[in-house]
Amino acid sequence: MDVTGQPDLHPFPLPEPVSPTPVRTPRLLVVDDEESIREMLHDTLHEAGSYDVDTASDGRMALQKLRSSSFDLVITDLRMPEMDGARLLDITRHEFPDIPVVVITGYARLETAIEALRLGAANFITKPFRLVEILDVVDKSLKRKRAREIPQRVLPCLVSENLVFHIPPFLETKSGVIHYLTDKLVGVGICDESARYFVTVSLDEALTNAIFYGCLEVPSGLRETDTGSDIFNRLVNERLANPEYTSRPITIEMDLSPQQVTYRITDPGPGFDPPDLRTSKVEPTDLSRLHGRGILLISCFMDEVSYNKKGNQITITKKRQPPEGDAIKS
Repeated sequence: MDVTGQPDLHPFPLPEPVSPTPVRTPRLLVVDDEESIREMLHDTLHEAGSYDVDTASDGRMALQKLRSSSFDLVITDLRMPEMDGARLLDITRHEFPDIPVVVITGYARLETAIEALRLGAANFITKPFRLVEILDVVDKSLKRKRAREIPQRVLPCLVSENLVFHIPPFLETKSGVIHYLTDKLVGVGICDESARYFVTVSLDEALTNAIFYGCLEVPSGLRETDTGSDIFNRLVNERLANPEYTSRPITIEMDLSPQQVTYRITDPGPGFDPPDLRTSKVEPTDLSRLHGRGILLISCFMDEVSYNKKGNQITITKKRQPPEGDAIKS
Protein backbone atom coordinates (compact mmCIF):
# COMPACT_ATOMS: atom_id res chain seq x y z
CA MET A 1 0.00 0.00 0.00
CA ASP A 2 1.20 3.53 -0.67
CA VAL A 3 0.78 6.55 1.61
CA THR A 4 -2.71 7.22 0.24
CA GLY A 5 -3.90 3.72 1.15
CA GLN A 6 -4.06 2.67 -2.51
CA PRO A 7 -2.46 -0.59 -3.66
CA ASP A 8 1.07 -0.22 -4.96
CA LEU A 9 1.14 -1.01 -8.69
CA HIS A 10 4.84 -1.98 -8.55
CA PRO A 11 5.24 -5.06 -6.31
CA PHE A 12 9.00 -5.02 -6.88
CA PRO A 13 11.36 -2.25 -5.71
CA LEU A 14 12.64 -0.09 -8.55
CA PRO A 15 16.27 1.03 -8.83
CA GLU A 16 17.18 4.36 -7.27
CA PRO A 17 16.93 7.12 -9.90
CA VAL A 18 20.22 8.35 -11.28
CA SER A 19 20.70 12.06 -11.79
CA PRO A 20 20.85 12.74 -15.53
CA THR A 21 24.11 13.99 -16.96
CA PRO A 22 24.30 16.34 -19.92
CA VAL A 23 24.37 14.36 -23.17
CA ARG A 24 25.70 15.94 -26.34
CA THR A 25 23.80 15.60 -29.59
CA PRO A 26 24.73 12.24 -31.14
CA ARG A 27 26.75 12.49 -34.36
CA LEU A 28 25.79 10.11 -37.16
CA LEU A 29 27.58 9.36 -40.43
CA VAL A 30 25.40 8.25 -43.36
CA VAL A 31 27.28 6.51 -46.19
CA ASP A 32 25.59 5.84 -49.54
CA ASP A 33 26.55 6.44 -53.17
CA GLU A 34 22.99 7.54 -54.04
CA GLU A 35 22.58 11.24 -53.31
CA SER A 36 18.80 10.99 -52.92
CA ILE A 37 19.15 8.33 -50.19
CA ARG A 38 21.86 10.31 -48.38
CA GLU A 39 19.68 13.42 -48.38
CA MET A 40 16.57 11.53 -47.28
CA LEU A 41 18.34 9.86 -44.35
CA HIS A 42 20.07 13.12 -43.43
CA ASP A 43 16.82 15.08 -43.33
CA THR A 44 14.84 12.30 -41.61
CA LEU A 45 17.36 11.77 -38.83
CA HIS A 46 18.11 15.45 -38.35
CA GLU A 47 14.46 16.52 -38.15
CA ALA A 48 12.77 13.51 -36.51
CA GLY A 49 15.61 12.44 -34.25
CA SER A 50 17.43 15.74 -33.61
CA TYR A 51 20.76 14.17 -34.55
CA ASP A 52 23.87 15.85 -35.95
CA VAL A 53 24.19 14.07 -39.31
CA ASP A 54 27.10 14.07 -41.76
CA THR A 55 27.23 12.15 -45.05
CA ALA A 56 29.75 10.42 -47.32
CA SER A 57 29.32 9.07 -50.84
CA ASP A 58 31.54 5.99 -50.43
CA GLY A 59 33.60 4.03 -47.96
CA ARG A 60 36.86 5.89 -48.58
CA MET A 61 35.30 9.27 -47.85
CA ALA A 62 33.57 7.80 -44.79
CA LEU A 63 36.86 6.43 -43.47
CA GLN A 64 38.54 9.82 -43.89
CA LYS A 65 35.77 11.45 -41.86
CA LEU A 66 35.91 8.77 -39.17
CA ARG A 67 39.66 9.30 -38.80
CA SER A 68 39.39 13.09 -38.62
CA SER A 69 36.28 13.56 -36.49
CA SER A 70 34.17 11.92 -33.80
CA PHE A 71 31.00 9.94 -34.54
CA ASP A 72 28.59 7.87 -32.46
CA LEU A 73 27.03 5.75 -35.23
CA VAL A 74 27.62 4.83 -38.88
CA ILE A 75 24.80 3.94 -41.30
CA THR A 76 26.16 2.49 -44.53
CA ASP A 77 24.94 0.90 -47.72
CA LEU A 78 26.72 -2.32 -48.60
CA ARG A 79 27.09 -1.86 -52.36
CA MET A 80 29.17 1.21 -53.25
CA PRO A 81 32.07 2.06 -55.57
CA GLU A 82 35.62 2.78 -54.35
CA MET A 83 35.16 1.00 -51.02
CA ASP A 84 32.00 -0.99 -50.30
CA GLY A 85 30.10 -1.15 -47.01
CA ALA A 86 31.46 -4.58 -46.05
CA ARG A 87 35.07 -3.33 -46.24
CA LEU A 88 34.13 -0.16 -44.35
CA LEU A 89 32.47 -2.32 -41.67
CA ASP A 90 35.59 -4.46 -41.32
CA ILE A 91 37.92 -1.47 -40.93
CA THR A 92 35.57 0.36 -38.56
CA ARG A 93 35.28 -2.67 -36.27
CA HIS A 94 39.06 -2.80 -35.88
CA GLU A 95 39.90 0.94 -35.80
CA PHE A 96 36.76 2.19 -34.03
CA PRO A 97 35.31 -0.77 -32.08
CA ASP A 98 33.11 1.54 -29.98
CA ILE A 99 31.20 2.91 -33.00
CA PRO A 100 28.20 0.73 -33.97
CA VAL A 101 27.62 0.24 -37.70
CA VAL A 102 24.11 -0.16 -39.15
CA VAL A 103 23.90 -1.56 -42.69
CA ILE A 104 21.32 -0.68 -45.35
CA THR A 105 19.81 -3.53 -47.35
CA GLY A 106 16.82 -4.34 -49.52
CA TYR A 107 14.32 -7.08 -48.72
CA ALA A 108 15.75 -9.17 -51.55
CA ARG A 109 19.25 -8.95 -50.03
CA LEU A 110 18.44 -9.84 -46.42
CA GLU A 111 20.91 -12.74 -46.53
CA THR A 112 23.66 -10.17 -47.23
CA ALA A 113 22.57 -8.19 -44.17
CA ILE A 114 22.71 -11.34 -42.06
CA GLU A 115 26.29 -11.93 -43.19
CA ALA A 116 27.11 -8.32 -42.27
CA LEU A 117 25.62 -8.91 -38.80
CA ARG A 118 27.89 -11.92 -38.37
CA LEU A 119 30.84 -9.75 -39.38
CA GLY A 120 30.01 -7.20 -36.69
CA ALA A 121 27.23 -4.87 -37.88
CA ALA A 122 25.08 -3.72 -34.98
CA ASN A 123 21.78 -3.78 -36.88
CA PHE A 124 20.23 -3.13 -40.28
CA ILE A 125 17.52 -1.06 -41.96
CA THR A 126 15.69 -2.12 -45.07
CA LYS A 127 14.63 -0.49 -48.32
CA PRO A 128 12.05 0.86 -48.84
CA PHE A 129 12.65 2.87 -45.66
CA ARG A 130 10.05 3.27 -42.94
CA LEU A 131 10.43 6.13 -40.48
CA VAL A 132 9.48 3.97 -37.48
CA GLU A 133 12.15 1.39 -38.40
CA ILE A 134 14.94 3.93 -38.97
CA LEU A 135 14.34 5.77 -35.70
CA ASP A 136 13.90 2.53 -33.73
CA VAL A 137 17.19 1.05 -34.96
CA VAL A 138 19.19 4.26 -34.48
CA ASP A 139 17.76 4.90 -31.01
CA LYS A 140 18.47 1.33 -29.85
CA SER A 141 22.01 1.34 -31.22
CA LEU A 142 22.88 4.65 -29.53
CA LYS A 143 21.38 3.58 -26.19
CA ARG A 144 23.41 0.37 -26.25
CA LYS A 145 26.56 2.32 -27.10
CA ARG A 146 26.02 4.66 -24.13
CA ALA A 147 25.30 1.74 -21.81
CA ARG A 148 28.59 -0.01 -22.60
CA GLU A 149 30.60 3.18 -22.06
CA ILE A 150 30.14 2.79 -18.30
CA PRO A 151 33.62 2.13 -16.88
CA GLN A 152 34.27 -1.53 -16.22
CA ARG A 153 35.14 -2.47 -12.65
CA VAL A 154 38.44 -4.10 -11.82
CA LEU A 155 38.15 -7.90 -11.87
CA PRO A 156 39.84 -10.47 -9.66
CA CYS A 157 40.94 -13.81 -11.12
CA LEU A 158 37.52 -15.34 -11.59
CA VAL A 159 37.15 -19.13 -11.80
CA SER A 160 33.35 -19.35 -12.04
CA GLU A 161 30.27 -17.37 -11.18
CA ASN A 162 26.60 -18.33 -11.10
CA LEU A 163 23.90 -15.70 -10.75
CA VAL A 164 20.11 -15.77 -10.69
CA PHE A 165 17.95 -12.65 -11.03
CA HIS A 166 14.19 -12.36 -10.64
CA ILE A 167 13.27 -9.01 -12.18
CA PRO A 168 9.93 -7.25 -12.70
CA PRO A 169 8.85 -6.47 -16.27
CA PHE A 170 9.93 -2.82 -16.19
CA LEU A 171 12.25 -1.48 -18.89
CA GLU A 172 14.09 0.73 -16.37
CA THR A 173 15.32 -2.42 -14.61
CA LYS A 174 16.63 -4.05 -17.78
CA SER A 175 19.68 -1.91 -18.60
CA GLY A 176 21.18 -2.18 -15.12
CA VAL A 177 20.81 -5.96 -15.10
CA ILE A 178 22.37 -6.27 -18.56
CA HIS A 179 25.35 -4.17 -17.50
CA TYR A 180 25.81 -6.34 -14.41
CA LEU A 181 25.60 -9.55 -16.45
CA THR A 182 28.19 -8.44 -19.04
CA ASP A 183 30.51 -6.40 -16.85
CA LYS A 184 33.08 -9.17 -16.35
CA LEU A 185 33.23 -10.62 -19.86
CA VAL A 186 36.24 -8.63 -21.05
CA GLY A 187 38.16 -8.98 -17.79
CA VAL A 188 37.62 -12.75 -17.69
CA GLY A 189 38.75 -13.05 -21.31
CA ILE A 190 35.52 -14.26 -22.94
CA CYS A 191 35.59 -11.46 -25.51
CA ASP A 192 36.84 -7.97 -26.32
CA GLU A 193 34.81 -4.78 -25.92
CA SER A 194 33.46 -5.02 -29.47
CA ALA A 195 32.09 -8.55 -28.97
CA ARG A 196 30.85 -7.65 -25.48
CA TYR A 197 28.64 -5.04 -27.11
CA PHE A 198 26.99 -7.74 -29.22
CA VAL A 199 26.34 -9.82 -26.11
CA THR A 200 24.57 -6.79 -24.57
CA VAL A 201 22.52 -6.43 -27.75
CA SER A 202 21.50 -10.09 -27.54
CA LEU A 203 20.50 -9.81 -23.87
CA ASP A 204 18.62 -6.59 -24.56
CA GLU A 205 16.64 -8.20 -27.37
CA ALA A 206 15.91 -11.34 -25.34
CA LEU A 207 14.77 -9.37 -22.27
CA THR A 208 12.67 -6.99 -24.38
CA ASN A 209 10.88 -9.99 -25.90
CA ALA A 210 10.43 -11.53 -22.43
CA ILE A 211 8.90 -8.30 -21.09
CA PHE A 212 6.62 -7.36 -23.99
CA TYR A 213 5.55 -10.75 -25.33
CA GLY A 214 6.05 -12.90 -22.21
CA CYS A 215 5.15 -10.97 -19.07
CA LEU A 216 2.83 -8.40 -20.67
CA GLU A 217 1.58 -10.74 -23.44
CA VAL A 218 1.30 -7.92 -25.99
CA PRO A 219 0.68 -9.21 -29.56
CA SER A 220 3.94 -8.78 -31.50
CA GLY A 221 2.31 -8.09 -34.85
CA LEU A 222 0.93 -4.75 -33.67
CA ARG A 223 4.27 -3.02 -34.32
CA GLU A 224 4.28 -3.75 -38.03
CA THR A 225 2.28 -0.67 -39.03
CA ASP A 226 2.73 2.99 -38.11
CA THR A 227 -0.69 3.16 -36.44
CA GLY A 228 -0.11 -0.21 -34.80
CA SER A 229 2.90 1.18 -32.94
CA ASP A 230 0.61 3.59 -31.08
CA ILE A 231 -1.75 0.76 -30.14
CA PHE A 232 1.22 -1.38 -29.06
CA ASN A 233 2.63 1.36 -26.80
CA ARG A 234 -0.78 2.11 -25.29
CA LEU A 235 -1.35 -1.56 -24.49
CA VAL A 236 2.14 -1.83 -22.93
CA ASN A 237 1.40 1.13 -20.65
CA GLU A 238 -1.98 -0.28 -19.66
CA ARG A 239 -0.48 -3.63 -18.67
CA LEU A 240 2.42 -2.02 -16.82
CA ALA A 241 -0.26 -0.46 -14.59
CA ASN A 242 -1.95 -3.84 -14.04
CA PRO A 243 -0.58 -5.95 -11.12
CA GLU A 244 -1.88 -9.07 -12.86
CA TYR A 245 0.99 -8.66 -15.33
CA THR A 246 3.65 -6.80 -13.33
CA SER A 247 3.63 -9.26 -10.43
CA ARG A 248 5.10 -11.99 -12.66
CA PRO A 249 8.92 -11.83 -12.65
CA ILE A 250 11.39 -12.83 -15.34
CA THR A 251 14.14 -15.26 -14.28
CA ILE A 252 17.65 -14.63 -15.60
CA GLU A 253 20.43 -17.13 -14.91
CA MET A 254 24.10 -16.68 -15.75
CA ASP A 255 26.87 -19.30 -15.68
CA LEU A 256 30.25 -17.66 -16.23
CA SER A 257 33.67 -19.26 -16.52
CA PRO A 258 36.88 -18.31 -18.36
CA GLN A 259 35.76 -20.60 -21.20
CA GLN A 260 32.23 -19.30 -21.86
CA VAL A 261 29.18 -17.51 -20.53
CA THR A 262 25.65 -18.90 -20.75
CA TYR A 263 22.44 -16.97 -20.06
CA ARG A 264 18.98 -18.47 -19.56
CA ILE A 265 16.00 -16.12 -19.65
CA THR A 266 12.62 -17.51 -18.64
CA ASP A 267 9.38 -15.53 -18.75
CA PRO A 268 5.97 -16.47 -17.29
CA GLY A 269 4.16 -16.09 -20.61
CA PRO A 270 2.45 -18.68 -22.79
CA GLY A 271 5.52 -19.13 -24.99
CA PHE A 272 5.68 -19.27 -28.80
CA ASP A 273 6.89 -21.45 -31.62
CA PRO A 274 10.42 -20.12 -32.29
CA PRO A 275 12.05 -20.53 -35.70
CA ASP A 276 15.15 -22.70 -35.97
CA LEU A 277 17.55 -20.33 -37.73
CA ARG A 278 20.19 -23.05 -38.07
CA THR A 279 18.05 -25.25 -40.30
CA SER A 280 15.28 -23.01 -41.63
CA LYS A 281 15.70 -20.65 -44.57
CA VAL A 282 15.54 -17.04 -43.45
CA GLU A 283 12.50 -15.38 -44.98
CA PRO A 284 12.60 -11.57 -45.26
CA THR A 285 8.85 -11.36 -44.65
CA ASP A 286 9.35 -13.05 -41.27
CA LEU A 287 12.60 -11.68 -39.86
CA SER A 288 12.91 -8.19 -41.38
CA ARG A 289 9.98 -7.09 -39.24
CA LEU A 290 10.49 -5.36 -35.90
CA HIS A 291 9.24 -8.26 -33.79
CA GLY A 292 11.40 -10.84 -35.60
CA ARG A 293 14.54 -8.72 -35.61
CA GLY A 294 15.55 -9.71 -32.06
CA ILE A 295 15.74 -13.42 -32.84
CA LEU A 296 17.82 -12.70 -35.92
CA LEU A 297 20.28 -10.47 -34.06
CA ILE A 298 20.71 -12.97 -31.22
CA SER A 299 21.38 -15.85 -33.61
CA CYS A 300 24.05 -13.81 -35.41
CA PHE A 301 25.82 -12.50 -32.31
CA MET A 302 25.84 -15.55 -30.00
CA ASP A 303 27.58 -18.89 -30.55
CA GLU A 304 24.69 -21.06 -29.36
CA VAL A 305 20.95 -20.30 -29.16
CA SER A 306 18.19 -22.66 -28.05
CA TYR A 307 14.64 -22.59 -26.68
CA ASN A 308 12.70 -24.88 -24.40
CA LYS A 309 9.70 -26.76 -25.78
CA LYS A 310 7.20 -24.24 -24.48
CA GLY A 311 9.05 -21.34 -26.08
CA ASN A 312 9.18 -19.18 -22.95
CA GLN A 313 12.87 -19.81 -22.17
CA ILE A 314 15.85 -18.89 -24.33
CA THR A 315 19.40 -20.07 -23.64
CA ILE A 316 22.28 -18.21 -25.29
CA THR A 317 26.01 -18.90 -25.05
CA LYS A 318 29.11 -16.89 -25.94
CA LYS A 319 32.37 -18.87 -26.02
CA ARG A 320 35.85 -17.53 -25.31
CA GLN A 321 37.40 -15.86 -28.31
CA PRO A 322 40.77 -17.30 -29.31
CA PRO A 323 43.62 -14.78 -29.68
CA GLU A 324 43.89 -13.44 -33.23
CA GLY A 325 47.18 -15.26 -33.76
CA ASP A 326 45.64 -18.58 -32.73
CA ALA A 327 42.66 -17.97 -35.00
CA ILE A 328 44.96 -17.39 -37.96
CA LYS A 329 46.98 -20.52 -37.22
CA SER A 330 43.85 -22.66 -37.05
